[in-house]
Parts: sequence; structure tokens; C-alpha cells
Amino acid sequence: MENASLPQLSPEQQVTASELVRHFGLWQDRAARAPVYVHHRGRLRLVLLSLELMDSICAPHLGGSADQQDQLSGLIDHLDEALIVFTASGRVRHANAAAHTRFGKGAQVDRTARQLSQVSGMFLDDAIARVLASGTGETLDLVPDPYPARRLHARIDPLGDGCLLVARDATAAEEARARAAELRALERAIEVSNVAARARVNPRGYLLDPDAALARVTGTTPEQLAAARFLTLVAVADRARVGDMIEYVFANAAAVGTRAQLLVRGATAAPVALGLAPVERGGRVEEVTIVLTPTST
Repeated sequence: MENASLPQLSPEQQVTASELVRHFGLWQDRAARAPVYVHHRGRLRLVLLSLELMDSICAPHLGGSADQQDQLSGLIDHLDEALIVFTASGRVRHANAAAHTRFGKGAQVDRTARQLSQVSGMFLDDAIARVLASGTGETLDLVPDPYPARRLHARIDPLGDGCLLVARDATAAEEARARAAELRALERAIEVSNVAARARVNPRGYLLDPDAALARVTGTTPEQLAAARFLTLVAVADRARVGDMIEYVFANAAAVGTRAQLLVRGATAAPVALGLAPVERGGRVEEVTIVLTPTST
């Protein structure tokens, strides 16, 4: 779809695919008034229309109407969240790949809401009945049969004559928060040790957000380090070897360790142990973390 072929779009006519499924009720109301253009992975891929508007567009060409749920199913198969469309009788009409992965056989077409989860199915069935009766969305937590140790946070919203369930892995979010807390604790422990320090290096070799601990072991200030390359802190005799190791970590997403001489106040060489590890985001190494620990030799 070429942007040049589109009219001038207001913010209320554009939405990302993930935002659409999170707040479907809001965007469904907007689509009733005007087309909503859906971005997926940075590109305009789909248009959400009301049935009435779709009928008026398609009638001269197709002689029939399009089903809103069928339009939506093509979109939700590409999303990471588990999405399930239920019929007015509370049976599965469509489930995307993520739903099949998380719920297994419970997400098969024509299964009832109770069959989606042995632990949570009864609560889900009751919630769907309330949403269908009231037209108001609800949230609840589900325990998927294939992964009983995990918890999914789900939202149910009206959709046509049925409803749409969107479920996200709440356990993964809790685990991510726990890992972040552990990392912050480790960073604080390194800083207050008055011995070790941590450096973050980008692909160009520059330091990222140098902290007080790194400034202390190098005899500088965070401001002086802000525009410095990490290798300028290493003795000339060790720079090529340490530089090769940094490149190796970026290229192979592997952790390595070595010994080197660290320049203190730009002149005095002090022996340190270096531990280098990759920081991966989205399947690629975006930075390297280096832990520096003074040694006796």
C-alpha cells in the first residue's frame, strides 16, 4: 500500500495492530464512523471498516457483504498475543497461532469456553456470558492447560455478535520485572563494592551511560567518560586483543573473559580481570556489558 494513494489521515484513523487488539472496543467505535488504517510492523497493512461502510463499498462490485470477524482473523494470526474470537454461543470461531500454542487443543474451532482451560474454563464461560449480555468488556486471569505453572491475563470485549479474547503471558511480565530487579540490585552491589565496576559499550566502541563506579576505578569522572571509547581506558599493549574480544562478543553473542591493564587517570596501568557479555534485544546484540575487577597481577 503506497502512502501517496491515501487521504490525509488523522491520528484517530491510524492504529498499530497491537494497540487495536488491546483497545478493540474504542477502535471499533471509530471504525463505525470512518475507516481505521492498521499499521503492522511499521507498514500500513489493513483497513478496519464497519459492516455498513463495507457493504456500501463492496455492493457494486461483489453483490454481497463482508463479515467483520473474517476481516479480523487475517490480522490476528500475525500477532504475538493469544487471540480467540468466540461466537454468540460461547464457542471458538477463530484462534490465532499464539492461542493454539498457549491453550493447545482447547483453542480448536467449535470448542466451548469451558474447554479452553480445565482450571479457569468455568470462570471464562461466565465472563463471556456477561460480556455478551451486557456489551461491556471484562478482564480475568487464565491458567493454560499445556503450561499450568503460567498465568495469562486476558481481556474480553464484544465483537459483532460474539466477543474477542486477548491474552498475554502475565508470568512472563512478572519474570521480566524480577530479572530487572535482580539486575538493578547487581548494579548497586557493584557500585558500592568500591572495587568492581561495570561498563556498557555500543557497537562503535563508545561507553554508554558511564557511572560513578567506572569513573572511580579509572580515576576520571562520568562526564569525562561520556564521550570516550572503552579501549582508551585499556593500556596500548592490550587494546588490539581486547578490541578483538569485544568484536567477537558482538558477532557471536558469546560471553568471554580476559586479563588486561587498565589505565588509571590516563597513565598508571593497573591489572584487571574483564568479563564481557552480550546484551541482546530483538535477536541481535545491541551492546556489550563489561565487568572490571582489579587483580593483584
